[in-house]
Amino acid sequence: MTNRPSVHATYAPRVRTTTRFDLDALEFRAVRELLMERLVTTLGRPLVDGLVPYASAAEANRALAEAEALALAAARGERPPVAGAVEVRSWIGAFFSGVHQPGTRDLAELKRLLRAAARCRAWLLDRSGSEALAATGAAFPVVADLADELERVVDDRGEVLDSASARLGEIRRAIESGEAAVRAVVARVLGDERVRRCLQSTEASWRHGRPVLQVKAEQRGNVPGVLHDRSASGATVFIEPEAVIEAANRLADARADEHREIQVVVTQVCRGLRRLQPEVEDAIACMAALDLAMARSRLVAEDGWRVVPVVESGALGLRRALHPILLRAAAARGRSDELVPLDLTLGEPHRVLVVTGPNTGGKTVVLKTVGLLAVMAMAGVPIPAAEGSIVPQFDGVFADIGDEQAIQQNLSTFSSHVVRIARCLAEATSRSLVLLDELGSGTDPDEGGALGTAVLEAIERGGATAVVTTHIGRLKAFAHAHPAAVNGAMAFDGASLRPLYRLDVGIPGSSHALDVAGRVGMPGAVVARARELLGTRDVRLEEVIERVEHARREAEAGRRRVEQLEQEARSAGRAADERRAEIEKRRAWLEEEADALVDEQLRAMRTRMEEPLKRLAKAPRPFDAEVREILDAAKHLTDRSSLHRRRMAFLAKVKKDDVVYLPRLARRCTVRKVDRVREMLSIDVGSMRLEVAFDDVSWLIPLDA
Repeated sequence: MTNRPSVHATYAPRVRTTTRFDLDALEFRAVRELLMERLVTTLGRPLVDGLVPYASAAEANRALAEAEALALAAARGERPPVAGAVEVRSWIGAFFSGVHQPGTRDLAELKRLLRAAARCRAWLLDRSGSEALAATGAAFPVVADLADELERVVDDRGEVLDSASARLGEIRRAIESGEAAVRAVVARVLGDERVRRCLQSTEASWRHGRPVLQVKAEQRGNVPGVLHDRSASGATVFIEPEAVIEAANRLADARADEHREIQVVVTQVCRGLRRLQPEVEDAIACMAALDLAMARSRLVAEDGWRVVPVVESGALGLRRALHPILLRAAAARGRSDELVPLDLTLGEPHRVLVVTGPNTGGKTVVLKTVGLLAVMAMAGVPIPAAEGSIVPQFDGVFADIGDEQAIQQNLSTFSSHVVRIARCLAEATSRSLVLLDELGSGTDPDEGGALGTAVLEAIERGGATAVVTTHIGRLKAFAHAHPAAVNGAMAFDGASLRPLYRLDVGIPGSSHALDVAGRVGMPGAVVARARELLGTRDVRLEEVIERVEHARREAEAGRRRVEQLEQEARSAGRAADERRAEIEKRRAWLEEEADALVDEQLRAMRTRMEEPLKRLAKAPRPFDAEVREILDAAKHLTDRSSLHRRRMAFLAKVKKDDVVYLPRLARRCTVRKVDRVREMLSIDVGSMRLEVAFDDVSWLIPLDA
């Protein structure tokens, strides 16, 4: 086997530093847990534990394409043959560094892994219809020969086989002979009645690799031999009879030779493994990466999640997206259909989304859904979203979510928020995603609003993409006034006073704090007094927002009605087209039937006329000629094709100076001009020239015309 470059830099996942991705705040560990549950072997566990976004869109898309191809193969009942692959990294690294000598069980485990790697490589390369799987297979090292060599040395239980070396086979045959000799001597000793009377049991046993008899302690002097052991009670001693010592020594020597030969075999195998260190390490890395890829593919094949493209730059688009953790919890309760999907586009011209709305209305869920799905896609993990979703390759995802206090730094809730926000502003670039929860909260509303406005201005200047939740009215005004920002509201049902958990982009939301307080039990008088203290201006603002939301809902309902009417109109149009096609088909059928009927009647008429006319053909001149003309005409009519097709063929060939018949005038007419575009004929009728349509003339000219 030839040396080859390591695939660690080409196939095994390359990850980037996590300092620019706030994965803990986004609960990315839950995604790792989902993948861990879907691993097929234990090899992929370290990769899942270390999974973070890739350094480029190309790497993420390669992992996603690989997962999608495996999911499609699984749908056809085809899966990589990874069975038998076991974890060997607990000792393989120490072995290659020279501080560990593997045992035969270690070699058996390595053999099973390499055998699985060889099978998987062949399986992947056989999927020529999938470019992604073929590329994965090409990255696997060729280890079939090494697996075959280990197959010759050890079995799956770690026992060294006779085929490991010629000398080992000879030694084991000698061991078999030695064991037979020992059994024969022991049988002779046990056949002695004097010895049998001294024994606790008439069956021989083994102590320290030597054959012994179980002798009663008081009879020790009557059985000559070597004492090897005593029972716990002291009532039995284990004696190796003198007669068997020589045969047992020969057997022990053969077994010692076997042990030494096994060590020689293992040493030779290890020497070969060290020469093939790159192939062995690459095989392990590829099998681990394939295990991770299969776990990703199961999210597609079994959970119905989707592979979305990752682009180097551009807008973030999520269609009918759901938070993975909420989806998993709802699915466990059988209530997945109750989740409200998220539809959102962030990019030019709107890079900053300011989300407002009631508490418990879902603002933080929107924030986490956007961030978590973005990092999942960049880590090559399918996401619960619909077709049309797309994720840009962010160089960092910075988040300030939750109100944990930095106790170790002796920081208050507000201070800890400020520290995290300051880091976001310091490190975010125009290619970063910033997620800020409850911006401006935790301090005086006026000061919080001013600070929040300044933060949004800094984000806008830096060009980052951002989603911000807040209750501060001043930040709603910022989103309304700045072209790069847009408001978003968490929908609220004013009638039932319940949140709808739906994000409506384009309008600000109201906190509905007083409505919610009244719903959950606050005394009515307290709520009424709060409305008085709120002031006319703020009440009017809330009313304006409510009217805007009501108008939006009505517009949305109107849009749905228009879409329904358009759909009904399209359906009606399709039905009319189908009806016209059916009528045209029936008309053609009727014409064919009419032609067939006319043909049938003409042929019947000819049959009835032939015999009488043949007799009349013998009449004297000029009557015989007229009769023959009638016979020829009848034959001419019935021998040609159907009337409709003949008429069409005639009109296609009609030309100047041809004679046609004009039924409405019952006259033969001579054609003077043919206009095939207008389907008109110019004809002479006596001294007059008329224009008639194709449909007004016939090629059938009566005999008396």
